[in-house]
Amino acid sequence: MSYYPYPPNYYQRPPESNGLSVASLVLGILSMLGFGILILVPLAGIITGHLGYRREPASRGLSLAGLICSWAALALWLLVIAFFAWLIYFVPESFNDYYYEDLSYA
Repeated sequence: MSYYPYPPNYYQRPPESNGLSVASLVLGILSMLGFGILILVPLAGIITGHLGYRREPASRGLSLAGLICSWAALALWLLVIAFFAWLIYFVPESFNDYYYEDLSYA
């Protein structure tokens, strides 16, 4: 009788990949640093973050950090774009009102 009832397993599982999670974190940091103005960087970070969170359970922390950074940057840039759109739409009207009021006194 042998001490090893089963033959040794020389084939081990390959190590789990964490490429999507790392990509999500890198894209999230880049979008927080100002590359979020391109809108594609935070969107790519959100997509890779969700894929990494689902497919790579060992590195969920990285993908969650990337998701948080990407969502925050996307929200921030959408607010900035909305503010500038508001400025472009409403500010010229108020300048015209003040300009025409000043001309009526002259």
